[in-house]
Amino acid sequence: MNPWIILVAVVAIGGSYTYGKFSGTSEGLRTGRAEVQQKWDQENAKLSAEHSKRLSETMQREQQLLIEADNARLEKNRAIREANARHAAMSNLLRNRPDRPSAPSGTVSSASCTCSGATGAQLAKGDGEFLAGYSTDVARLQAEFHQCVRQYEKVRASILEGNAKLN
Repeated sequence: MNPWIILVAVVAIGGSYTYGKFSGTSEGLRTGRAEVQQKWDQENAKLSAEHSKRLSETMQREQQLLIEADNARLEKNRAIREANARHAAMSNLLRNRPDRPSAPSGTVSSASCTCSGATGAQLAKGDGEFLAGYSTDVARLQAEFHQCVRQYEKVRASILEGNAKLN
């Protein structure tokens, strides 16, 4: 037999097989692709809706935290104003106090010896001003510290609440 005839027969049989294979399942592939695309679109829509919901919840929590931070800042500012008012009042009271008596050079002041109690009645003007300023600084730092702690606790609680919702 002629080898060319055999080659043509093999190519014809291979071509027929290939044509039948792909044309027969072509509709099946299109249907499968459509189903996969439909499932993909449904899952994307579901994920997008879930993302939008979580994003809005997060934005609401953020707004709530900002409101609480503003409230804490207002409370801190109120406490600092009160401390400053107390300091001004104490400074006004201390203006009429006598200065610390000067001791001769090389000796220790004897004023501490005459003061047997710590009532503050014998407190010199300079010492009183120092203590009033120091207590005002402490009150300011304490107000700022409490604001920081309150904000930290609110953010921490919000994060824990958000994590609980995710689980």
